Amino acid sequence: MSEGRRENRKMVRLILDHPLKVSIGSLGAEVRYDLKTRNVSYTGFFLDFEKPGRFPFTPASIMEIWIDLEPNNRIFFNGKMVRKVMPGDPGSEITGPGIAVRIIQMDSKTEHQLKEFIDRKISEKNSNAIKSA
Repeated sequence: MSEGRRENRKMVRLILDHPLKVSIGSLGAEVRYDLKTRNVSYTGFFLDFEKPGRFPFTPASIMEIWIDLEPNNRIFFNGKMVRKVMPGDPGSEITGPGIAVRIIQMDSKTEHQLKEFIDRKISEKNSNAIKSA
């Protein structure tokens, strides 16, 4: 984290060793955009997007979102864009350019799948850090 920037997240954000495939689309639309994320939390994620100014959704758009957590483990939920990080913006040196997305609607089974995935990956990272220390 850069100096002067305050971390105000209530949830831990999992930084992934390998990006996850994310597909997004407008409600009911057949057109989908395939993107990637390198981090995820219980409440959202950050899409890698080279030119965030060309993102085809607005903060008012509700998106249908599919994330492949692992092979044969795809989850679906609705989300909204909460901010764009443009190249050169403060913080872009940490995240790169992209789009922050907040989960706004998810069924309880999917919520459990996401929480289990995040908790397991955090546990694996902590276990590997202890082993290498």
